[in-house]
Parts: sequence; structure tokens; C-alpha cells
Amino acid sequence: MPLLEALEEQVLTNLVALRKAAGLSQKQVESQLGLRANTLYDLEKGRLKLSFLQAADLCQLYHADLNDLLAGADAPEPLSRSESNEPPPAPQPSVSSLTALGVISGGIHPFAHAMAQDPVIVAEVGVGQMGKKPLMELLLGELTSTQRRYFVLDLYRYINSVISSDGEIRETEVNLRDTLIEQSQVMLSESEKKSIARAFRKPYFGKSMSKSLPRDAYRHFLIWTLQLVAHCDGRPHHQTQTYIRQVAEHIRLPVSAFRYIEEQIDSARLEEN
Repeated sequence: MPLLEALEEQVLTNLVALRKAAGLSQKQVESQLGLRANTLYDLEKGRLKLSFLQAADLCQLYHADLNDLLAGADAPEPLSRSESNEPPPAPQPSVSSLTALGVISGGIHPFAHAMAQDPVIVAEVGVGQMGKKPLMELLLGELTSTQRRYFVLDLYRYINSVISSDGEIRETEVNLRDTLIEQSQVMLSESEKKSIARAFRKPYFGKSMSKSLPRDAYRHFLIWTLQLVAHCDGRPHHQTQTYIRQVAEHIRLPVSAFRYIEEQIDSARLEEN
């Protein structure tokens, strides 16, 4: 079974198990959360996409954590080459390679795979949607047109500040930024481009998080993206990492979430090497 299908099946299984462990019926849950009749039935059957807010509300009602939804969802160990009779896999592209910059679609590079497994992002997009479109497109699809524009503008500014944080602007980083932003399909005006360019000269810290980062998944995605840009030419400069930590604090990303992303980045680097 493909990984994403197995992950979706496990989440739905856990969703039912957590409800039953809480001693609640579907009707009781729907009543307490103000859901329409049969909504939970459709969510548990995978007929409706489970949003981040719904997942958070359900976990709170079940006295569970979002990570509990992914419990037991690890992929099975693959067969060895001698057992599978398959040819050796092609080498993974470098993170700085433009072929890997579809990274937001997940699965192409270890960093992308790790990002696509972030439980907060998965819960926002819906397990059943993961892998069907680029992750950027899926996340933007959950926003209003105004929120989408604010998010992309701030993402652009933060990336520019990461690129210039070590005092040197590299072409690979700029190419990565442009490829990521192109996936947003948001056209920028000349005045917006000039405004964004100022983030090269001064570290950027957004002012209105409610507009550009309306929910936790977008904060996670921002930090993942900044880490991706920072690592595209190898291990980032300490000034770059300091700036990313400051951004995480500024956007009120929980320390545990930041550590989780750092740990996944480290694991992805080991996988790459």
C-alpha cells in the first residue's frame, strides 16, 4: 500500500479509536462540537477531508494530542535489494538542484518528505489530499484570496532575510526562493516587489500574523521553508540559524514544534548523506 494511503488509513483508524477510548458516540461528538448529523461518520470513513481545526477540536474533546492521530503510521521496512530483486534506486537529487525544488510536492527529497509528514500540516490539509498537489498549493487553497496574498508576501520577505542573513546572497538560494514563490501563483506588483526587496537589507519580522499566518500549519510551513532555503548549500551559517530561531519566537511557534522541525531536518540530512 502506498505510504500516503497507509497514513490516511491509520489516521482514520486512530480517529475512531480515540473517540471510543473517550467513551463517546458519533452523535455525542457532533452535538458537543456543533457538527451537522453524520459529519463525524463521513470524516471517520474518509468521505470528508479532516481539517486542522476539526482535528484539533476532536483531539481536545478526546483528551488526546494531534500526534496520537499519527500513532502507528510509520512506513514498513522495505525489502532488501537481494530480497526484492529490484535494481538499486537512482541517487537522490541534491537539495540545491532545481529538480528538487518541487520539494513542496513532497517525496522528492528527504527534506520534502519530512515536511509532508509534519502532523500539524497534514491535519490542516487533510490526509487524503497529501501528495495530490504541491503542498504550497494545498495550503494556499485553505486560505481566502486576501490571506493568500498576505501569506505569500510575508513568505517572500522572510526568505529574503534568510538569504541575506549571512551577508552573502547566493544564486542557488534565490533560484529556490523564486521556484517556491512561483508555486503560489500570486502575481506581485512592482511596489510589492520593491517592498519585499527591503528584507534583504534588514531582518524581517512580520507585524500581522493573523493575516499572513492564520493557523499553526502556516507557521510550521514557514519555518520548514526557511530551513530548506538555509540548507540548500549545505549546513547554514550560525547567523542564519539565529535568525530562523528569532522568527520562530516572533510568530509564537511553540518551542516543542521548533525542536521537532530541527530534529526532522537533522534526520533528513543524515538520510541525504
